Amino acid sequence: MTKRPGDLLTRPAPAAAALVGLALLDEAREGCGRLATLDDAEALHDFRVALRRLRSVLRSFRSELGDAVPKKLQRQLRDVTRATGAARDAEVQLGWVRSHRAELGRRLPPGLPWLLARLAQQQDEAYADIRRTVPGEFRQLERRVRRGLSTTLLDESPAAPPFATATSRLIREHVAELEQEAEVARSGPDADAIHAARIAVKRLRYLLEPLAAERPRLVPMLESLKQLQTLLGELHDLHVLGAALGVAVAEAAAERARRLHAVALRGSPSPPRARGRRPGPRPASAGLLALARLGGRTQDELFGRLEAEWFAGPLARLTHDARAFADDLAASSVPPPTPRLPRSRAARRAALPSRYTRPASP
Repeated sequence: MTKRPGDLLTRPAPAAAALVGLALLDEAREGCGRLATLDDAEALHDFRVALRRLRSVLRSFRSELGDAVPKKLQRQLRDVTRATGAARDAEVQLGWVRSHRAELGRRLPPGLPWLLARLAQQQDEAYADIRRTVPGEFRQLERRVRRGLSTTLLDESPAAPPFATATSRLIREHVAELEQEAEVARSGPDADAIHAARIAVKRLRYLLEPLAAERPRLVPMLESLKQLQTLLGELHDLHVLGAALGVAVAEAAAERARRLHAVALRGSPSPPRARGRRPGPRPASAGLLALARLGGRTQDELFGRLEAEWFAGPLARLTHDARAFADDLAASSVPPPTPRLPRSRAARRAALPSRYTRPASP
């Protein structure tokens, strides 16, 4: 992992936000470079996480960064992230089905081998698409993002508030958003509400993470946010799996109907096996419906945990602690120090670490 910049809180907010963004851009670049390695199981995850964190920084500090990374460029980063979603969904669903299939009985229910083969094929095809298109698209975007953020570092802004002041304000905004989304999610396991609450948790966590080295008291808070994000993420993944199973049931029924229709057209009274079978598992709905029921029960259990472990009180304490930390940041904020970089723009560029100014590899 790229070393995170230190001494952020007293820096001018634009420069500090740019430093955090450049460090995350380095992590995304490293993850993207690993996508071609077929046996690197964590490459896609690391690339996606770095991109999400980078986009969250650009979104949170858009007033401080100004036009360093235009909205159009941020939308293109979002599109690259979305292009990796199908592979991630297939990967998560395949892992969940494999880890829970024993709960459906000793023998695999009809249709489950077909579903596993279908998900594996979707995952392979999605990964192939990613390796063919994403690295080239990201490299082009990386050059432009790096140029914009590096320019922010080179432009002196002594009148800008310190990073602590800007972050204090943003913490309060993110906490208020989290409380609002959590209140909606508490009314029931609605997919959109759960997803919105999860996004709110991630944004607060990503905002606080770069400060942990300077403020160790954040470590327990970040761990709590990670646990809550994981629980909400499991609920979200089950919602996505439920929708995917609905599509799979319909496709299994359609494929089975097409096979029966083909047999009828042949006009042969002999069973299909006598005419030869298509290779691969055969579609059926029974196993898919059993899996959907298991997913529904698991979803109810997870929502019960969310209510007992978070909504009953711990979440309120977590948001209280986050607000208290924001108050401490505001109280300790001091005017930014005299810029340390030399006056000459060329000299300022030379004084920056090379990873913040180097061009992207071709």
